[in-house]
Amino acid sequence: MVERVKSRNAFSASSRSKFIKKDKEGVASTVGTIMALLVFLTFLTMFTNTYIPIWMKENEKNHMDEVLNQFGDMKGKVDSLIVNAQVTGRPTINMYQSFALGSDGVPVFATATAGYIFLKPGGPLDLVESGVRQTFNYTLEGSSTPRPFDEVGGGSIEFYGPNRYYVQQWYTYENGALLIYQEDGMALRASPSLVISKSTTDSSIDVQFDQVDLIGTNSSISGQGSGGVVIDLIYHDSQVYDVCMDTGGNNGTLVLEFKTRYNTTWWEVISNAIDEAGLQDSDWDVAGVNTPLTDEYRPIYIITLTIYKVDQFTHNRGYVTMDLEY
Repeated sequence: MVERVKSRNAFSASSRSKFIKKDKEGVASTVGTIMALLVFLTFLTMFTNTYIPIWMKENEKNHMDEVLNQFGDMKGKVDSLIVNAQVTGRPTINMYQSFALGSDGVPVFATATAGYIFLKPGGPLDLVESGVRQTFNYTLEGSSTPRPFDEVGGGSIEFYGPNRYYVQQWYTYENGALLIYQEDGMALRASPSLVISKSTTDSSIDVQFDQVDLIGTNSSISGQGSGGVVIDLIYHDSQVYDVCMDTGGNNGTLVLEFKTRYNTTWWEVISNAIDEAGLQDSDWDVAGVNTPLTDEYRPIYIITLTIYKVDQFTHNRGYVTMDLEY
C-alpha cells in the first residue's frame, strides 16, 4: 500500500494572513498618493474658482477700456476728416480704425471672450434705430416765401461685449456722440455738437447742429481676433438757414427728432445746451424722453426737441461711408 503525501503550499492561510498584515508599505503609499491628489485638487479648485474669475474679469475690463479708446480714436478721425474738408473744401483720403474684438483668455482654464461690432447706417426714422431729423421753414435772401426743410440722417456703429466675468457693455458712436450702456445705466463719453445761443437784444435764438450721416449697408463682424472699420468722408456741407419768424411760416419753430437707445444721455446733451443758452420755458419744449417705442431690454426712443423764435439754424453735415473688415 502506497502512502500518499499531501502537498502543502508555501504559505498557509494563517501565514499569508500574518504576512499581509505585517506588510504596511503598500497601504502607506496608497494613502499618501490619495492625500497628495486631494491637496492638489483642493489647490486647483481654489485656483479655478477664485483666481481665474479675477484674472478673466481684469482681462475683460482691460479689453473694454481698449475698445473705448479705439472708439475715441475713430471719433477723432471722423472729426479730423470733417475739419480738413471745411478748411480745404474737399474730402481727403480715407482712414482705417482697428478694433480688438475679443479679450485675452487664460490658457487651458478659460477661453477668450468674443466681441461684436454692428454698423447701422442712417435712413428713414421708421426703419432705423438711430437717426436724427430736422424740420423747419426757411426763406432765401430777397424772398419772403417760406420753403420747407425736412431732412433725415444719422446712423450708428456699435460694439457689444458679452463679458462673462466683467459687466456686459455697449459702446456706440452716433451723430458725433460717444455713448456707453450697461445694465445699471448709461453715460456720455464724448459730446456731439449742439450749440444754442440767445440774443440779448430781440430774444431770438440761433442753433447750430453738426450731423454725421453714416452711409453703408447693415453689417456686423464678431470673433476673438481683430477687426476694423474703413472710414471715408465723401462730402461735407455747411449751410446757414434763415428760419421763418414773421413771414407766415411757423413762428421760427425748429424741430429736432433724435431716435436713439440712449434717451438719458441725449437728454443730458439737450438740457446742457438749453441751460448754457439761458432759455426760458416758453422758448422750448421736449417730448418722448421717457416714452419708449419698443418693449425690449434696450428700448428705442424718439426725443423731440422743439425750439421757438429761431432766427438762424447752422447745419453742418458730413456724409461718411464705413465698411467693416475682419
